[in-house]
Amino acid sequence: MKILTSFAELQQLKTNIVYALGTFDGLHRGHQSVIQRAVAEAKAVKACTVVVTFDNHPLHILNPERCPTMLLQPVLKGEILKSLGVDYALRLPMTKDLLAMPAEAFISALTEYNDVKAFVVGQNFTFGAGGKGTPDLIQQLLAAKGIVVHALSLAQCQEMKEHVSSTLIREAVREGDLSLTYTLLGRPYMFRGTVIEGDRRGRTLGFPTLNFLFPKELTLPPDGVYVNRVLLDGQWYEGVGNLGDNPTFENQYHRFEVHLFGFDKMVYGHEATVEFWQLLRPEQRFNSLEDLIKQMKVDEQRAKDFFEKN
Repeated sequence: MKILTSFAELQQLKTNIVYALGTFDGLHRGHQSVIQRAVAEAKAVKACTVVVTFDNHPLHILNPERCPTMLLQPVLKGEILKSLGVDYALRLPMTKDLLAMPAEAFISALTEYNDVKAFVVGQNFTFGAGGKGTPDLIQQLLAAKGIVVHALSLAQCQEMKEHVSSTLIREAVREGDLSLTYTLLGRPYMFRGTVIEGDRRGRTLGFPTLNFLFPKELTLPPDGVYVNRVLLDGQWYEGVGNLGDNPTFENQYHRFEVHLFGFDKMVYGHEATVEFWQLLRPEQRFNSLEDLIKQMKVDEQRAKDFFEKN
């Protein structure tokens, strides 16, 4: 998959196109259904799939203090889009000029210089200045050109009455409800980070850990102990992690650290992908190292039991 960042780059494509249009901030189940439909439509008419999205939320420009935290880092979003069979992602920089662009001009920029076969959007998607662009408007603008517009119903989950949304997912992550998060995303909540050097205290306690700074731009789960899975140097490992500032010890800082079962290598500076599967318990302060080690053994066994059952 290739990433484009401007209409000019898009207009250089000499191929038939089927667009998937949306914010796609979390690439949750609803977003995936739009993209998968676009991929299927493209294959049917021998076209390439172009996902049109933005590098940031509109509130990043309009009201930064109210801008929601992210659910997915760009690097992971690109990998997921590729796995869905997308050929190109047009990731437009969120600017004041883009926000002021009329919906009609936006659609014209996508269709005037390219051979477009179809658009696929969610029925609630809006775009253009003042959010006046809607699926109905796209259909009106493109009817004379014979370009098909598919407006898909909002994705539902049997577990709840509300449709799948990034807002619900952020709430679930903040509450530590990782089962609901998985249901809405269709995958575990995760981040990509670089292993940093820690206090090396875990090694002396018999629980060596990999340390990370949790990405500031992402929605933060509650501090606590988690069941985790980690992709490191091309291999998956199971483990138990802690998000917080280790209140049992003094002069600590907020970070995420994870103990991987059967792993004891020095990998400072290596990139890893960390998945969150279950919140085992809140972070807590212990009165002694003996109490801490005893609880860590319990946490480790609970994480191993989780993976045996799942």
